[in-house]
Amino acid sequence: MSSLRLGFIVPLGLMALLLAACGSQGGAAFPSTSLAPQSFVLPDLTPPSCKGQKDNKDYATLTVTLLTKGGSFCIPEFGGFGGSVEYPTVDPSVKLTETSSTTDYDNLPQLGSGTAIFYLQLALSGGTAFGSNVPAGGGLTSVKILAGKPYTAFGEATIDSIEIKFTPCYSIAKKGKYGGVIGGLGTLLKGQIVPSAASGFIEIYSGKQATNKC
Repeated sequence: MSSLRLGFIVPLGLMALLLAACGSQGGAAFPSTSLAPQSFVLPDLTPPSCKGQKDNKDYATLTVTLLTKGGSFCIPEFGGFGGSVEYPTVDPSVKLTETSSTTDYDNLPQLGSGTAIFYLQLALSGGTAFGSNVPAGGGLTSVKILAGKPYTAFGEATIDSIEIKFTPCYSIAKKGKYGGVIGGLGTLLKGQIVPSAASGFIEIYSGKQATNKC
């Protein structure tokens, strides 16, 4: 009987030693939670909405006041597009209503080749004259705009039932916080004289479709 007892005692002793060894090396066998992959949140690349803008399924609108000293106005965010436009001095100060869209829901004339990627309709409350100097900065921005690629801006205004086309200009998009940035859109307004309340629009197309730089 003693040999039988010894036969059971030896395996149990070895098992105890193995368990003790595993317990002493547990920290090395299993990585700590600090080494586990950490989750992260992708940044929101949608430009912020303008204060006071009103949203619709087809467009977004905003009314701002253009200052005589010039400045910038926010572009109503729509479809991932947003940003701001720098504008020259105006005389006198007037209100401007903007409408942003990514589709030609209002049946605007297509001024460029291909399909515009963005439309900005403008309506002035009264007559004014824009100065010849446009400050630098601002621009239309979106992840759909590719930095380093050319884009062209076309514009047209209707004053007293007369259509007036702006001189188109192109811009090379730069990299910004919310994607590519097309700057210099305010140059379309440079030197424009508006004798009375008027409406107009700016269309943005991919590619270089003009010789003048914004």
